[in-house]
Amino acid sequence: MKYLLLTFDIEQFVLPIERNVAHNVEDLFSISYYGTHKIIQFLDKHKITSTFFITYEYALKYPDIVEVLIENNHEIALHGYSHTHNYKTMTESKAFQYLKKAKSYMEKRFTIKIKGFRAPRLQAPTTSLLERLGFIYDSSLHPTFVPGRYCNLLKQRNIFRDNIWEIPISVTSLRLPFSWFWFKNFGLTYSKLCTIANLKSSDYVNIYFHPWEFEDVKLNTVLPNLALRNNGSKLLEILNEYVKWTRIKALKPSSIYNYLNENFL
Repeated sequence: MKYLLLTFDIEQFVLPIERNVAHNVEDLFSISYYGTHKIIQFLDKHKITSTFFITYEYALKYPDIVEVLIENNHEIALHGYSHTHNYKTMTESKAFQYLKKAKSYMEKRFTIKIKGFRAPRLQAPTTSLLERLGFIYDSSLHPTFVPGRYCNLLKQRNIFRDNIWEIPISVTSLRLPFSWFWFKNFGLTYSKLCTIANLKSSDYVNIYFHPWEFEDVKLNTVLPNLALRNNGSKLLEILNEYVKWTRIKALKPSSIYNYLNENFL
């Protein structure tokens, strides 16, 4: 059995923040709010169960979205307290404090058990800290090279244990990434070829997107146009064709935890 782990990192529209561009905080959250609704509609259309990594700040602002996701049987996982946090450079005690508050709030507010974690910008704390917090798995490892962010070219590409389960984001054996940025800019054929290459040595494809990518955000010359290229309806069109193709290839859509539970737990 081969699996499609279609996952989403749910936070406000972060590009203006990361680029120090003047912005209205409410507008940034609003863009992601409507983008998340489009994701829900898309998944419902294809009868897909996914994993949503949600920040504490987003869940606090939009509990209705989280409730809809739970009603639709999607997995709720944690994307940190705030997307501005870097848990890799933060002291362990401070990271523990923030993540404990975020996880505890979401579990009590929505009566769920959060099992998974993915760090903002994939800057994760130690797996021993995540184990102490009660997480079963992490999906913060992107075993590729992204200039200015990380170099994980020598890291493992497939699932492994390091205190907790690590489910890396998918790349090919040549370390070619094909999640959000690359999926939109390199096109459907590229994504299909990367998927085929990845599945030669793995039984899952784990790719991720953001809610603001599903909104037709107007291009701004001070923002990186490639990050906004093919957003909105165009991305939905490409993803729609990709999902239909994965069905032909007999990939089973699954949340990350369900995949773990069926194969490793």
